[in-house]
Amino acid sequence: MSAGNKQCYLCGIRLGSTKDHLFPSCLFNWPLPTTLLTLPACKQCNNSLSSDEERFRVFVASGMAVETKAGFRIWTERIRPDLKGGRPRLKPLIRSCIRVAQVLSESGTLQGHTPILEFDGEIINRVLRKIAKGLYCLETDNVLPDNVQILIDYANGNSERFIAPPLDEALKGAREVSLGDGVVTYWRNTVKDDPTKSITWLQFYGDKVFLICTLDEGTKF
Repeated sequence: MSAGNKQCYLCGIRLGSTKDHLFPSCLFNWPLPTTLLTLPACKQCNNSLSSDEERFRVFVASGMAVETKAGFRIWTERIRPDLKGGRPRLKPLIRSCIRVAQVLSESGTLQGHTPILEFDGEIINRVLRKIAKGLYCLETDNVLPDNVQILIDYANGNSERFIAPPLDEALKGAREVSLGDGVVTYWRNTVKDDPTKSITWLQFYGDKVFLICTLDEGTKF
């Protein structure tokens, strides 16, 4: 699919005059992998998610992700240099996600305070909805219809619940795709005769796991 003569895969209204990375390019280390997927997007949609994608990168690379090779590299090679001056706008974006939390003992006694990163769930969901639309467009060469629901769940350190019955049956038939040497891995399954019905597991930096389902409006989940 070439940009410029196709509808924007995000809004489905304007022409896709630019190319947008299905998985945000800021997630990957330099040099960017040659296998990164792009789709036609209008300038408005392409530019509207840039700050969300920066926050999303910090979120999925935080916590235990830094213990993995891909997570360690993104911090040392891109995020930290960006914070030191390479990307002046990144520091205030991250600062807006920091809050001070109480540290309590097992008995509930206040031990002190510590800064933690707290992310707006809607920001995370906007990036994941973009990815869901992109995967559908990639497979069908069409824009995901407006009447299709995009449902998102986050494992929050308990990814096992995303492969428990009946989801484990869907996972057995899912196709695995890995990009950027461990940056993004996803498993995806769609209904054969209706690709608007799909289930996708997304893992970033070998740590954060999300489940995305697409299905018709009104379908119970």
